[in-house]
Amino acid sequence: MIARYAGGESGARAAAHSGSVVVVVDAFRASTTIAVLVSKGARVVPFASVEEAGSAATDFRIGERGSAKVAGFDFGNSPTEILGSEIPPGSTVALSTTNGTPIVEAAGGAKAILTGAFVNAGVIAEDLAGGDEAVVIGCGWEGRRASEDEAAAGAILHRLRSRGAELDGRARRVVEEYLSRPLRALHNNSAARRLKRLGYEEDLAFCLAEDTVPVVPRLVGDAFVG
Repeated sequence: MIARYAGGESGARAAAHSGSVVVVVDAFRASTTIAVLVSKGARVVPFASVEEAGSAATDFRIGERGSAKVAGFDFGNSPTEILGSEIPPGSTVALSTTNGTPIVEAAGGAKAILTGAFVNAGVIAEDLAGGDEAVVIGCGWEGRRASEDEAAAGAILHRLRSRGAELDGRARRVVEEYLSRPLRALHNNSAARRLKRLGYEEDLAFCLAEDTVPVVPRLVGDAFVG
């Protein structure tokens, strides 16, 4: 198979138009939160806007802007908070985040849309291996590159290469960066500092743990399911 890397909304739209499987990577924290929710048996409906999520007829609403919880929602975009919550299996959850859910929307029409992060890199690669073409999308932060998303994409692509995938030039570069830079360096990047300021240090550690939530969130209809 062929695996590529691209970034942001433009990369997601181009990947969707190419007929590829798209993997949306928002490591801090939407893709990690979705993995946790799916592991709990929830259906996760992504919304680009807070207003859409707030008016959705769902059991729970999860929202974040600027890393902070949206007022009036049940939870912020905190995977550790959600892991410890009593969201029962079969629940439908509306999710809206600063970067991750708009990228999912931009990838609309793709052959398939998955979400990946450090926590499920291995099973995402296993799921993709043997397919035709996949594009791993690093979401970034408000239109800018995000080192944590590129590193998590590198983790997925490294595992894909180990399974025989052919990588394009950008994919090879993010893999080499992932392999050459220890993950502890991401504890002090701009996104990590923002999370720490808001009291989300536990989320930071959780998001950087590899292969701890072995689920493959896949968009089926309007919701991510396992």
